[in-house]
Amino acid sequence: MTTDPRFARSADALADAVLTLAAERPIERIAVTEIARLAGVTRATFYNHATSPAALLTSVLLRELDTIRDSFFADVDLAPDRIEETWRASELVLVEHVLAHADVYRRGLAQAAGRHGSVLSELLAGHVEASLLTFARDHGVDLGGPDALRIAMAAAFVGQGTAGALRVWLEGPAPLDPEVAVGTILSLIPPLWFTVARA
Repeated sequence: MTTDPRFARSADALADAVLTLAAERPIERIAVTEIARLAGVTRATFYNHATSPAALLTSVLLRELDTIRDSFFADVDLAPDRIEETWRASELVLVEHVLAHADVYRRGLAQAAGRHGSVLSELLAGHVEASLLTFARDHGVDLGGPDALRIAMAAAFVGQGTAGALRVWLEGPAPLDPEVAVGTILSLIPPLWFTVARA
């Protein structure tokens, strides 16, 4: 199935526009009209692509996050005995993704400081948590079994912790060192995740 070239051009323009505006202020304070104007499209065209500015930003960032997750899953399947090395490489790609969109994440994650509900905090934490649960299920963990609560708690812990750690890292002094972020996050991940792939 081929995509209509006009639809693809609009999608690209809207993605650029929402990333530009979200680098200036939190997505919760950006209007559809602003995004459409910057993208050079109508409001109707905007709504052909997304239901809200937050939904648009989420879909743009999710494409990259999903690619990172899928690469991690594939790499683990190829070399389950090298899980720590694979996890470190994938974590570095995630941190570099955040760094590539540093202003977007800095503003979005800062919104979450002291309160819950930031779109980007929920996106990042939720994506990590869901990815870990999928990872566990795909490696034979019974998510309805006796360890289900422990696994669910560990996935939520890593998801929320990753989002929080990256928020603090982005607020740190320049230059930001991805290796510092990766090393710190990996040192805090519960060891059970490194045994799942070998089960």
